[in-house]
Amino acid sequence: MKSNRFFTFILSGAMVLPMAALAQTANTATASGDNGNTAAAQTQEKERGERGEKFAKELNLTPDQQAELKSIRENMKQQAQAIKNDSSLTADQKKAKFKELRESSHEQMMAKLTPDQQAKFKEMRKEHRGHRHGRKGEDKTQS
Repeated sequence: MKSNRFFTFILSGAMVLPMAALAQTANTATASGDNGNTAAAQTQEKERGERGEKFAKELNLTPDQQAELKSIRENMKQQAQAIKNDSSLTADQKKAKFKELRESSHEQMMAKLTPDQQAKFKEMRKEHRGHRHGRKGEDKTQS
């Protein structure tokens, strides 16, 4: 679900992109031999980190919550890499496993938030979705 993907992306701050993009980035870096250490990748990483910090601040996450969410993200990243590298799975099976992983991580992360933080997150997600969809509509009318 897009809401799970968005939630995971925001909470990760420095990790989550849609899993297909993650796989594509890794494949491109491997093919070019730069191991992903390009200036663009570093800039993207910094931007995700800044979004994650803003998110943590807006939700008023405690240091313990931040550490727990970081642990969940790191575990998710390792599991995603394992799925990506599992040559016994078809593309559809990988897609299904990535979806399960996102949903599981989302549930684990939500469990670390207080009810007030969960409500604030849902509000932020709703605002972001409206803003994102508004821009798309504007782009279409300006073209």
